[in-house]
Amino acid sequence: MSALDAVLNGLATLLNIYAVLILVRVLLTYFRISGMNPLVHWLQLVVDPFLDTVRRVIPTFGGLDFSPVVAIICCYEAANLLVSIGAGVFPNPLAAITSVVLAVVQAILVLVVILVFVRLVISFLHADPWHPLVFTTRALTDVFVAPFRRRVPRLASGDSAALAAFVVLVLALVAVEFLFPVIQQGANGL
Repeated sequence: MSALDAVLNGLATLLNIYAVLILVRVLLTYFRISGMNPLVHWLQLVVDPFLDTVRRVIPTFGGLDFSPVVAIICCYEAANLLVSIGAGVFPNPLAAITSVVLAVVQAILVLVVILVFVRLVISFLHADPWHPLVFTTRALTDVFVAPFRRRVPRLASGDSAALAAFVVLVLALVAVEFLFPVIQQGANGL
């Protein structure tokens, strides 16, 4: 192993650790921990500048902030790129960019499918609409369900628009899963 390989692998490890720090920072936002806590304050100093940069590029969608997902995927893909270069494999830049874009689209689709599925389950259980979990879930998913509201007939037992949105989103996710290797192979061939 040459010195360059060691440096590139070290940088890749640092990028993977940074991705974990981003995840920890996001998870800590769900707990009531003061920003004056030394650990939280340190995480904010280390992680927030990169997240703020990503937030300027990736807008929120339906009240959902996808910037941590994009930041984590970028860190992992950059680490993989460094490891590939260290191994003597110089990937096609178009293939690397395509891989990052497809991974981001895939991750966002998975998150949206999960949220719409939770909304669907809540609607079939006839939960209290003013419960904070129900209210938040509906607020987050309204942007994805609204296009189906007038086009899909109502069901007596649940939210038919959420069901239609769920089916369309799952089909989109399957299409991305199917097309991911095809597009990746095409980008590698260029």
